[in-house]
Amino acid sequence: MQKHLSTTTGPQRLVYGGAVGVVVGLLPWPLLNGMARGMLGWTVGVALYLALAWWLAHSFDARQTRERAQSLDQPNLVLLVVMLTAVLFSVVAIAMLLQQVKDLSGIERGLHVVLALAALAMSWLMIHTIYAFHYAHYYYLMQKDRQPGEHGLDFPGTAPPDYSDFIYYAYVIGMSSQVSDVQILSSDLRRITLVHCVFSFAFNMLVLALSINVVAGVIA
Repeated sequence: MQKHLSTTTGPQRLVYGGAVGVVVGLLPWPLLNGMARGMLGWTVGVALYLALAWWLAHSFDARQTRERAQSLDQPNLVLLVVMLTAVLFSVVAIAMLLQQVKDLSGIERGLHVVLALAALAMSWLMIHTIYAFHYAHYYYLMQKDRQPGEHGLDFPGTAPPDYSDFIYYAYVIGMSSQVSDVQILSSDLRRITLVHCVFSFAFNMLVLALSINVVAGVIA
């Protein structure tokens, strides 16, 4: 069981996270309203998804990363779109939840604010983790289909990249909306990175707006 959990595929992580999230969201939580319970389920489900994804990334070296990427199909674009859509819907729900906070007080109000911020953080982490695995699979599938030495990304150093390198690349884009020391050599990956940068910038602006909303609501 432990070996299986450390080598889960993307769809498996989604199923496990979704199942746990639904169970948590359906439990009776006295201090949380219906929307807040849904946010709690989302937060716990995404946290499980991330834990399994980072466990795999930590466990796999470059050789295992390459073999896994080349043996599995390229991540389904529909799956990527569905997941990003789910994240966007969660952000809308968080914004609606923060509007309800104004009518609450005391511990109940504090719990809803913390929950909204946690759900927002989980959404941010999930976006860039999904992109990290997308980059890894695209990179090694390009290597498989082309001549040796032809890659879509050029990482500093001579060691082949593993999942942690792609997580680094994706999270740098997520934090700064730009690339750092990794060079893009493929027009396909350049387009993917461009969409990622634009999406990251928009999401970060949304995070800033919601944070200001939270502060204003607490002060009021």
